[in-house]
Order: sequence, then C-alpha cells, then structure tokens
Amino acid sequence: MRKALYLTVFAATLSPALGAVFGYNSGAQKPGGVKNQADYENEFRAAKALEGAPAGGFTSVRLFTMLQDENAGNNPIEAIPAAITTNMRLLLGLWASAGSAKFDRELEALGNAVNRYGDAFIRLVDGISVGSEDLYRNSAAVEEGSNPGANPQVIVGYIQKVRQRLSNTKLKAPIGHVDTWTAWVNGSNAAVVSACDWIGMDAYPYWQSTALPNNAIEQSPRLFQDALDRTRAASQGRPVWITETGHPVSGRTWGQSVASVENAKRYWNEVGCPRFGKEPIWWYKFQGDQAGDQPNFGITPPGQLTTKPLFDISCKPPGSSTPVPMPVTTGHPGAGGPPVSSSVFTSSGARNSPRSDVSGSPTSTPTGSITILNGTASSTSSSPATNTNAAVLATGSMSGVWAAMLAMVFAV
Repeated sequence: MRKALYLTVFAATLSPALGAVFGYNSGAQKPGGVKNQADYENEFRAAKALEGAPAGGFTSVRLFTMLQDENAGNNPIEAIPAAITTNMRLLLGLWASAGSAKFDRELEALGNAVNRYGDAFIRLVDGISVGSEDLYRNSAAVEEGSNPGANPQVIVGYIQKVRQRLSNTKLKAPIGHVDTWTAWVNGSNAAVVSACDWIGMDAYPYWQSTALPNNAIEQSPRLFQDALDRTRAASQGRPVWITETGHPVSGRTWGQSVASVENAKRYWNEVGCPRFGKEPIWWYKFQGDQAGDQPNFGITPPGQLTTKPLFDISCKPPGSSTPVPMPVTTGHPGAGGPPVSSSVFTSSGARNSPRSDVSGSPTSTPTGSITILNGTASSTSSSPATNTNAAVLATGSMSGVWAAMLAMVFAV
C-alpha cells in the first residue's frame, strides 16, 4: 500500500506541467559595444510595460551568452543583476559554437554568477540552453563561413559538463538545447534530444520559401504548427519550448512572404495569440536591431526604448474585450513542404542572413494529433526544476513537492 501510494504521488510530481512563459530574445550588443547593466535594466522595464501585451508585458528574456565580454574575462553577463533589479526571469544561454575553450569560459561565467548572486539569481532562472542553432549551422546546407556550428557529440558533451558543474550548487534549472525544427527532426541529432530535459524550437515560416503551396502570410499558422508537430514527434517525450518565432516588420520579400507591419501583426495574432498564456514562448523579438539589420523582426522600433509597439498586440479585435478566437490546431503529418531555413546567430545574439532554405527531408513525422500542454502564466512562479529522470518537468518548488510526497508516504 505504501509503495503504491508512493508511486502514485511520485508520478504526479513528474507531470509535464511547465507554467506558460511570455518571453522574448535579447542580444548582448548595442551600437558601439556591448550592453551594460543600465542598458538591460532600461530594456527589461520597457519590455515588462509593453502597451497592450496579453500577459501584461514580457516576463522572461532569453540570452545567448553568459559572458559580459566574449573576448575577455569570465565575468557574468550584466543582464543578471539587471534581471534581479527588475524581477525579469531568465532563459540562460551558453554559446557553444566557438570551441571548447570558449565554452569553458561560458561555463565558468555561469558558475561565477551562481556564486556572486546566489538565490536572488537562482530564483529567476527558467532554464539553461546549452547552445543555439549549433546543429543547424553544422549542416552542409549552411553557407560556408557563416559561423560554424557544432556536431551532436560536442553538444552532448557540453550538456554533461553543465550538469557536472552545477551538481554541487543550488541551481537546479532544467537544461536543454535550442535549434531549428529541421535540426530536431534529423535523426542524426537524436543523442542531443536524449541528453536534454527540454528542447527549444526555432521556427520561422517567413524563411520557408520552398514551402508548398507557398509561404505567404496566410500559410504561416499551418507551417508553424507543422514544425511544432514534427518537433514534438521527435522530442522523445521531452517538453518542447518555443524559443524563437516571429515575422519581420520590414525587409525583403522571402519567397511569397512579405515583411511588413501588417503581416507581423497578423502573424502575432494567428501564431502567437493562441499560444500566449498556454505554453512557454520567447518571441523574436522585442526591439528592432539598432544596427539597421534587415529583415527587422522587432515589434518596437530600433533606437530609443519605448513601451508602444508598432502594432496592436492585445490579441483582441478593435473595440472588443474578447480575445481573438484563433484556436490552435494540431496540423497534419507532412504539412508544410520542405524544411525551414532559420538564420544564423553570433554569440552576442546578432542574427545573420541565411543562405537559403535547408534542403533534405525530415526523418520523422507525427503519427497522430499532438496535445498542447496548458499552464498558468505567472511572473512570480518558481523556476521549473529538473526531475530525477531528466525527461519531464514540474512547476513550483521541488523541495515543497518532495516534502509533501514524503509526508504522505510515511503517514500511511
């Protein structure tokens, strides 16, 4: 009886009930150098006060590096003290495409952050991403010299290094890897999936110029859902976090997809709104690139920070208090044509232009509908914790969960 009750309670604690996250991607660069703590604080305050945001403003930010200066020292990125000051949650990133010596510096900066900021930092961490699109950039389809990636065995080794480095610390956040959906459905990368607690999916219908029948904006919901379905089918039961998606407000037409404010709003409404408050998502992105990079994905303009977006982001039709009725569908196997071409990041989070659509066919497709896990959005919820088999996550304080479980077991 005691054993049966223990197993029942234990199974309940391992349910994949990760609370929803409403976040955005943020690079480390500004014109003329790198962002400092004041820059991050100003950015975070603006992002949290974004007018009309369906979740009351962004509550989490995804970073690409742990280093304040990627060229010198092991000092942690100054986004961390800024997040502590503004109560902004963090999806941490360690750059994994510059060789083992650079990665060791990233890892040292992570350890230094834990030691320097302690619980004030730890309580804000939603997760840790070991790398970003490294598997995609390791592909032969990527333009030569566009920023090298890393092979699956290297990423697995880096994940193991992070686990070992944090094993004797209080930071127990779930560890994963972020990549394009085409990388996840490639069976040669399955070892990375197995090494992760969660996997982050980057998907942009805008880049899918060879999609069938085309990649015009009206096709975006179908193309995105197909990418999500295929990623979930390849996830080995790991939770899938949407770590990048968006549509450019300006830039060149790619295939049949037009970069415009109108289309960015439509993409927000039809792809973003049905998911906000229901699952983890980090939008690309909050502010346009001040360097003038094109295409520009910012929902606010470059230059001076503002809380006023370029389009209505309320997820409600004009004059209505009712959310836009756009339910998420499960798509169907094989929808969406050829795989997506995502673009390339530098360690600072600056996006380079892609070469072309990624060639090749996915190695796995879903065999049935995919259920999207719902959660409750909260900017003050505890960080999700890694469970014992590193396959599923639970929200809330794990110490409290274990205490309650043990109390029930020994009360029998």
